[in-house]
Order: sequence, then C-alpha cells, then structure tokens
Amino acid sequence: MEQQVNKQIILKYLKGECSPSELQTMNLFMQREDAEQLIDQVWAEEWADFQEQQISDQEIANWKNRFTEERLQDNSVSAKRTGIKFFALRYAAVWITMLLSLGVWFGVSTLKKQESNKVAVTMFERVNANGQRVQIRLSDSSIVYLAGGSKLRYPSRFTGNTREISLEGEAFFEVAKNRKKPFIIHTGDVRTLVVGTSFRINAFKDKPFLVEVATGKVRISHQQGNRESQLATLIPGQSMLWKNNHAILGEINADDVSEWKNGRLVFNGATLKEIASVFERWYNVDISFKQQVKAEQHITIMLTANVPLSDIMEVLATTGKFQYKIKGRQVIIN
Repeated sequence: MEQQVNKQIILKYLKGECSPSELQTMNLFMQREDAEQLIDQVWAEEWADFQEQQISDQEIANWKNRFTEERLQDNSVSAKRTGIKFFALRYAAVWITMLLSLGVWFGVSTLKKQESNKVAVTMFERVNANGQRVQIRLSDSSIVYLAGGSKLRYPSRFTGNTREISLEGEAFFEVAKNRKKPFIIHTGDVRTLVVGTSFRINAFKDKPFLVEVATGKVRISHQQGNRESQLATLIPGQSMLWKNNHAILGEINADDVSEWKNGRLVFNGATLKEIASVFERWYNVDISFKQQVKAEQHITIMLTANVPLSDIMEVLATTGKFQYKIKGRQVIIN
C-alpha cells in the first residue's frame, strides 16, 4: 500500500532524514502540481515555531554540519529528477537562512546578556547621624532599618552567588528569602549569614557584637585572615554576644526583637550608662552622670522611643530613682 505524504515526512525530507521508502514516496509526491504549495505551508509553520524557540549551540552546530555536508552536495539519492534537486536546494537555502537568522538572534541575545552583566555595580553608603532612623530597601527587596549613629554599605544590585553588605552600628534586617544566594552581613571580623529571616545586629566599633533573632535561622562566624570559625547558629528567640573573643548565648523575646524597628526598646539588667548611650543615638542628645555609681546601676525596663525625650526620662527616673535636668541637647542625671 502506498504511503501517504504528510507534514512529518515532508519535514524529514527537508532535513535529509527520510528512509529509502519515504524517499520513494517523496519522489512520487514531487510530481504533483500542488507539491510546492504544500511544502511552502509546512515551511511557514516551521518558521513560526523557529522564531519562538530557544535552541542550544550544539543543535545549531548539528544543523550546520548536516546542511553543509549533505543538503548542498549534489549526490542525493533522491535527485533522480531535476525538479526534485531544485526543491532540495531551494529549501536547503531556506534552512541556511534560518540558521543565519538564528545565529544573529543568538549572538545579539548573548551580547545583551553579557552587556547586562557588565553594567557597573554602584556601591552606596548610608551614614545616619544620631537621632536619625531610616528604612532602606535593597535590590533583592530585603529591608534594613538603620539606627542613628550607624553606617550601611551596600551595592546597587547583587551579583554572583551571594548578597553581601557591610554594617557598622545597629540595624534590624528583614531579609528576602533566596536559598541560592545567601545574605551576608560583614561587621568587622564577624560575619553573619542568613538565607531569609529577620534579626537585629548591634555592632558599634569597639563595642561587644550582638545578634538577636526574630524569625528564621542565623549563622555567625569569626574571620581571622583566611581562617573562618563558626561561633553559633541561632533560631528565633536566641541571641549571641561576642565579647572579648567569647561567644555568649542567651534567650530573648522574639517579639521584642521585631518591635525594635518600631521603637520598642527592652533592657534586661542593663546599666544606666548603657541605656543612656542608646538614647543618645536615638534622640541625638548628650547624657552625663554626676555620680559614676549611678551610671553603673542595673535596671530592667521596656521603653518606647517614639515619644518625646522628656517622657522617656520621666519613666527612667522613676524606675532608677534619680533626678535629672534637660538643657537643650544636654541631659544631666544626678
């Protein structure tokens, strides 16, 4: 029974992939008056598909080899009639045109990607004076709440396999999750790594380093030259204080950590001097003590730093049992 010509056989013929029996069928088909019209329809469909495809380099190479070695040679077993050879050469030329078009498209596409990767990455540095707080959205949609007296250095966009920034001071981070690109905060010789979490870092120069975790998981390591040693892996409700080259683990309220960005400050057994240094940054004031013994007094208190300084000092004075005076930006504690 004679095999019927269909789109699949026509495509195989044009690609040089017909079996002997299929070639015989195509020889008979090419004698028909409507043969050229039908083949043109097949090519129109293939061209539409071709324009939407993403084709690999290897496929391009294979096609080029096939049509330079087979299609353009004049030894085809199907070339029994001049008309058949004419069709073969004609459509081989169309294939080459397609390949050239694909080559141009692929080259332009690759060039655009390379040029995109070459776009200069600008490094930004945000420096907050005391009394300033700012919210910074990074290129990966992570958010940094930067405190007063703090400095953040970050790129205009993240490249490579990591997202790295530098912090000096205090900030709360809400890091967008991306397991393939870890988020790394450099603070002196301490490195904090996360993939998607929220936490607070207190890393002022010449002060103990502190991390408190609200959500997710945080890994902290210490770097000395090319050597890196892991200090701790924290989960929500845990903290780590790095002081005098020792890691001190603790437990905190995860909600208190999250609320820090809204001005809720929790002090557990902190000295009045430590508390005063925090409010100096939050309110841009200078707090001094007439008596050093009072400065070393320990208290536990929760304060909200989104109210006037006078309200803060009133609550603090009641708890710490002291008197104070506010003169402009000067606060004197008796």
